[in-house]
Amino acid sequence: MINFLRRNETLTILCIQVAITMLGMGLVSPILPQYARSFGVSITMVGLLITGFGVARIIVDIPAAGLTERWGRRPILIAGPLIQGVGSVACGLAGSYWQLLAFRVIQGVGSATFTTAAMIMLADISSPDNRGRVMSLYQGSMLLGSGLGPTLGGFVAEYFGLQAPFFAYAFLSILAALWAYLRIPETCQLSERQKAPTIEVNPASRISMSGLKTLFRDLNFMTISFVSFGLFFMRTGSRGELLPLLANDRLGLSPSQIGLAMTIISIFNFIILFACGRLSDRFGRKILITPGVILSAASLAMLSQAYSYWFLILTCVIWGIGTGISGPLPAAYLADITPRENYSRAMGLYRTISDLGFVTGPILLGWLADTRGYSFSLLFNSLFLLLAVITFQVLAKEPSRTKRQPAK
Repeated sequence: MINFLRRNETLTILCIQVAITMLGMGLVSPILPQYARSFGVSITMVGLLITGFGVARIIVDIPAAGLTERWGRRPILIAGPLIQGVGSVACGLAGSYWQLLAFRVIQGVGSATFTTAAMIMLADISSPDNRGRVMSLYQGSMLLGSGLGPTLGGFVAEYFGLQAPFFAYAFLSILAALWAYLRIPETCQLSERQKAPTIEVNPASRISMSGLKTLFRDLNFMTISFVSFGLFFMRTGSRGELLPLLANDRLGLSPSQIGLAMTIISIFNFIILFACGRLSDRFGRKILITPGVILSAASLAMLSQAYSYWFLILTCVIWGIGTGISGPLPAAYLADITPRENYSRAMGLYRTISDLGFVTGPILLGWLADTRGYSFSLLFNSLFLLLAVITFQVLAKEPSRTKRQPAK
């Protein structure tokens, strides 16, 4: 992997930027629910806070994809972290819950612009034969930042207060924007030159720029989007909201202990995903996506029965393995089945569907936790994730390749 990064300078630069950005986001993840509840709100309202972030992403995903075609990838990768930085400072200064909600929306706008542009740049610089590794390296960089962030953010909050991680997040966002300004190249012209043949499962996937309806009729696109919806639903609802609150309310853990548990998930993500990216390039995406999502669903069932810190840690290990296997591969599958000239449009729609999970997870699971308890809410999420991956396994096809090259 080190040699692969050395041969792909743009990927290395992008991975460093995403690691910095996700470190900042990880700083606030273990304390955000407690910070929201310091304003005297319910779990459902905590979910709304996370949902506000996701709503902004849904609104911005497709326009951001269009802006990358009009202005290029590089300006969007600079602007996104700057917007996140402004929102982060404002969150730390919020005087009420509703102010905090408004400022989280600003953060969501920055997150959507950055993430969409980054995913499109990855498609520019990858090919079907190395896409699993490219996506895994990108995902690994995200996990490196988001994995270190919760532990660091927990200690920062304990010693400097619940607002302090937001100011640290703002500093790191500005640093990420500066790094992009100084180092990251433009790849829009590269995508025009590299019209590499794309493996198609369904000829209907060849769409015009205005052919979004065709995507909705493509079972491969819709089922992988359903899986991504489920993973985002879990990530924000169960991991971002329920895990910290359950650890605090049921187990009485401190912010640093909660941050450590969340970091363990990311550590095991990081350990497993590089091998999975390489294996998926050799053997295909579906063979790994399905068992990874099943393990993730099992970890949610385990979390519903967590009544000790050590069982929580074991749950986080299983969770990390499951999401490490499945995490980067849905986007690689999407790139496999989508012609390069239509990838920006398909990625915008895919991100929008995924972010619907980002939005609905916290609200629905928060409401279920308020009315039926943590265990019921987590088991509901587990069954939903299983439904998504079974649908994908039954209906979606593995992109066939006439010449599958060994991973290099």
